[in-house]
Amino acid sequence: MRFIGCKTLLLDKIKEVIDENAPEAKTFCDIFSGTSVVSRYFKQWYEITSNDILYFSFVLQRATVENDTLPSFSGLDQLGIDDPVQYFNEMKPAEMETLEQEKRFFQNTYAPTGGRMYINDENALRIDYARNTVEDWHNSSLITDDEYFYLVACIVEGIPFVSNISGTYGAFHKQWEKRSYKKFELFRLDVLTNNKNNKCYNEDGVELLKRLEGDVLYIDPPYNGRQYLPNYHVLETAAKYDFPEVRGVTAQRPYENNKSDFCLKGKVIEAFSNLIENAQYGHIILSYSTDGLMSVEDIEAIMKKYGIADTFRIYEIPYRRYKSRTQGKKDELKELLVYVRKNKK
Repeated sequence: MRFIGCKTLLLDKIKEVIDENAPEAKTFCDIFSGTSVVSRYFKQWYEITSNDILYFSFVLQRATVENDTLPSFSGLDQLGIDDPVQYFNEMKPAEMETLEQEKRFFQNTYAPTGGRMYINDENALRIDYARNTVEDWHNSSLITDDEYFYLVACIVEGIPFVSNISGTYGAFHKQWEKRSYKKFELFRLDVLTNNKNNKCYNEDGVELLKRLEGDVLYIDPPYNGRQYLPNYHVLETAAKYDFPEVRGVTAQRPYENNKSDFCLKGKVIEAFSNLIENAQYGHIILSYSTDGLMSVEDIEAIMKKYGIADTFRIYEIPYRRYKSRTQGKKDELKELLVYVRKNKK
């Protein structure tokens, strides 16, 4: 999935930092999980705790991290369905037309039928049909909670492949891009079995950490002033399917209760301080960028204050160059992995 700040390219480096500083670790917490790519990767070695304030992120985690095996969907046998992902992906348009118009939230809101071009009408109907059917199955106890979250996650993961956007859902293109013509399909997700008590949450990370403890805490907070929910509101609605009252040309859903202090220059230092102070983990790894709202000096001061100062380390990973608008020269933008050990209270 395309996602701001996705850490796919850093996974091996994060593992190197853990192996160097915490070879004995058995538990791993991903407190700002996003697409859950980090949690999924580290599930092969550790018991995972993951969290994100965005519900669609929680759904992805719940499906692939807390779920420890692929669901069997045995309750659908009575409907003659043994593979619901295949069932939805092979559905003919004429079969989906039975869905009542008032239940077609995606088609009525994000597609040309609703005056917008996030997704074409047929793909929007495919999403609507799948989401309504999955809700009906769950309400009728034909699928378990594990199976429900898995199917919703497969739907959410499939949407970016057919979305008419540049990368986020802050706006849609006025002309159809090539990917928009592809047929929407549920994206079949892999589930790794590690036989551990993995747990996922949908909470404010700073508050949640007051109740958690473990070995390794991985922190990948927002870096800049862009709030995440406005950029991924379509995926949030696909996950919740709560028929929100949207506003504006871009059909934004309300998000006042989902604003992150890490995206606010006046609040990020206090939020980060509270996070590190409350963390009951022996090893803390922060992923950050040198163009973030916090300076490296701020990060160092806070992590040394609440951690063991002489264990503090910065691992610099150059990943691209950009041209400074003010100075007109090339500056190096770095991704940072910052480590400190902490004595748990």
